[in-house]
Amino acid sequence: MPAIAAAHGIPYVATACPSYPFDLFDKIKRAKEIEGPAYIHVYSVCPTGWRSAPELSVQLGRLAVETGIFPLYEIDHGRYKLSMDFSPLRPITEYTKLQGRFRHLTADVLQQIQDKVVQKI
Repeated sequence: MPAIAAAHGIPYVATACPSYPFDLFDKIKRAKEIEGPAYIHVYSVCPTGWRSAPELSVQLGRLAVETGIFPLYEIDHGRYKLSMDFSPLRPITEYTKLQGRFRHLTADVLQQIQDKVVQKI
């Protein structure tokens, strides 16, 4: 969704995650300062749907970012920049093993996902 918003020329597009509250607050502040529309895509953990323990919500949000599954970035008037760079990325299995929704994935499929994530970052 953020790429679609950016492609339509929205002046400010960003991704954010409540597990990184200061980054989220900064992006909200920046979006309010922008003349015209702004879009922030916020990552929200869903313990019920994801079959994960509610007390792991902050950790899952952090792992989504640190594995590259959900990178934090801004596109400000067409200029892209990562908000947080976690190089090297943590393995996606640290993220997937905590959620029942991924239990059906084989090691080969997880490796394919890992390779895709690394390509996109």
